[in-house]
Amino acid sequence: MNCKHALAAGLALVAACIAPAANAQASGYPSQPIKLVIGWTAGGATDILARQLAAHMARQLDQSVVVDNRPGAVGTIAQGEVSRAKPDGYTLTLATNSTYAIAPHLIKSLPYGPGALAPVSLVGVSPLILTVKTGLDVQGVKGLLDMARQQPGHLNYASGGNGSTSHMASELFKDLTRTSITHIPYKGGGPATLAVAAGEVDVGFVDIGVAMPLIRAGRLKAVAVSGSSRSPLLPQVPTVEEAGVPRFESATKFALFAPAGTPAVIIERLHEAVRSAQKNDELKDKLRQQGIELVASSPAELGRDATEGLAKWGSLVAERKLSLE
Repeated sequence: MNCKHALAAGLALVAACIAPAANAQASGYPSQPIKLVIGWTAGGATDILARQLAAHMARQLDQSVVVDNRPGAVGTIAQGEVSRAKPDGYTLTLATNSTYAIAPHLIKSLPYGPGALAPVSLVGVSPLILTVKTGLDVQGVKGLLDMARQQPGHLNYASGGNGSTSHMASELFKDLTRTSITHIPYKGGGPATLAVAAGEVDVGFVDIGVAMPLIRAGRLKAVAVSGSSRSPLLPQVPTVEEAGVPRFESATKFALFAPAGTPAVIIERLHEAVRSAQKNDELKDKLRQQGIELVASSPAELGRDATEGLAKWGSLVAERKLSLE
């Protein structure tokens, strides 16, 4: 999908959230279990957040919310399934920005068109941690860059797969630092993290929740945080920008979507349930230990955020000539 069409898709997400209420559909909602489809495997950050969110929403809505893992194709298989579902609020997706902001630039034939989903709310954000294997003799980002520049193409980096946020963060890092580091894609963030910890790969932007036990055990070295601020889990570790790479910022964003055409009254009911979860201190603390910060937004704000993400990552994909096909 080219940048123009990708941006149109993002703008369509904003428009989709104002679908008119259909009283016949919305009356008594929800009256049956809700399916929450995610495009990633069990045990990863998206799965952890989805299950915690589903449990809280179930209590708020007085109806069960069942997580359904449909991994593959940067989450677009799951997103395609939800886009084709009846717009009645009973099939939702918790997607990451790698699916709704990055994949449209990498996959030419998506299984859905622009405006296929209606935004409900941003749910959470999680930074990545720039890590290196313990056997790599570098100190901080400067040491890593010195080595990369002295031996172009010698170092390699692990990602959770082509088009993943870890892949894009790494390519952004290479672009801003003008370094050559070879990409080694894995099938998920967990395997990528373990590959760096095992010394199979030199470097990796990895999920903080997966990496923390390995960092504490001395099996991984944390070099920098990918987000705009330091992580409370690693307060001594600087951000990539603080470490000397201006304009670098990247994080995994998690957002809830429904099929386009879902009545506005149902969107609002779902949004209220998410907002309740985001105000729950116990849930916030539990997810913070996994490196996930709960964040709030209106449906329209999520639509604008998706559009901005499409523009940011579209520019990088074009400049780096990246593709999945």
